Amino acid sequence: MVKTPLSLITDELTPTIRMLLAKKLREYGMSQSKISALLGVTQPAVKQYLDEDEQKGYEKLTEMGLSKDDIDSLLSTLVDLLSNNDVKGAIYYLTDFGLKELSELKFCKYHKEKDKYVPPDCEICRNLYRTKEENEMEVALSMIQNPLITPLIPEVLSNLAYARQNAKNENDVIAVAGRITKVMGLPTPASKPIWGASKHLSKILLNVMSKNSEIRSVMNIKYDEGVGKALRKLGFKVAYIGPRDCYISDDEIINDILKVYSPDLDCVVHLGGKGIEANTYVFGRDPIEVVKKIIEIGRAYKEISEN
Repeated sequence: MVKTPLSLITDELTPTIRMLLAKKLREYGMSQSKISALLGVTQPAVKQYLDEDEQKGYEKLTEMGLSKDDIDSLLSTLVDLLSNNDVKGAIYYLTDFGLKELSELKFCKYHKEKDKYVPPDCEICRNLYRTKEENEMEVALSMIQNPLITPLIPEVLSNLAYARQNAKNENDVIAVAGRITKVMGLPTPASKPIWGASKHLSKILLNVMSKNSEIRSVMNIKYDEGVGKALRKLGFKVAYIGPRDCYISDDEIINDILKVYSPDLDCVVHLGGKGIEANTYVFGRDPIEVVKKIIEIGRAYKEISEN
C-alpha cells in the first residue's frame, strides 16, 4: 500500500517537530507539565523528547526536504503561539505549514525514496494547499497579543491587513474593524477581521502589490528613535520619507510611501507631518510573517530600552 503524503506528515514530521518544540519551550523556562498540556502528550513523553538529540531532529527534517531556516521559522512561530496558550492556532499553523510545504513538492524526493510505489512523475501534492486568509489572520492576531508588541502600538493605533491573491479593490483586503488597541497591557483587536475594514492599509497594499505581487500583508506600528535603532540592529531593509512641516492627507501619506517602496524592503517609515504621528509600515507575504517581524522589532526595542 502506498504511503500517502499526508500520512508522511502525520507519522514522521509531526513527532520530530514535537520533540524540537518541547526543547524550545523548556528553554523558555516552561515546566514539563505545562509542555505536556500544550503538546497534548504525557509527561513521560515530554521527558523522552527532552532527552533526545536536537541535532538529529534537525537532520531528520533536513533529510525530509526542509531547510534550517524553514525549521527555525516554524518553531519560532509555534513557540509564540503556545506561549499565549493558543493551542488551536498552533495546530492550524502546523497543518497549514505542512500542506504548504507539500504543495511546493519539498517532500517529494524523501517520499519517493521511502516508498517505491510512488510514481516517478507524481505531483499530486501540488494542488493541496489553498490560502485561507481568515484563518491566517486569526493566527496572526493571536500572535499579536504579546507584551513585546505593546510599546510599539502608536497613538493612532495599529491595524493588520491581508489581501487576497490578485486583489482588485479594498473589499479584497481583510483587516481589523476598529483597529488594534491595548487592553490590560496587551495588543488586542477591537473586533474580528472584516473584508474592506481598512481603506488606508488597503490602498497601500493594492499599490504595493502592483510592484511586488508576493507582498500581501502590512501592519503599522509607531516610529521613534528606539524603533529606528531596533530596525538597524536587526538589519531590516528600510526606506524613510518625511517629515513634512505641513498637514498631509491620508492620500498624500499613501503616495509618499509608494514613492519610496521597492520590492526588497521590510519596512517603510513615514516620519509624519504637522499633527501627524510618525509610523512604521511593516510588509510581508502574509500576516504571520509580518507579525513575526514585529515581534523581532519588539524584542530588539526592549533590549535597547533596558540598556
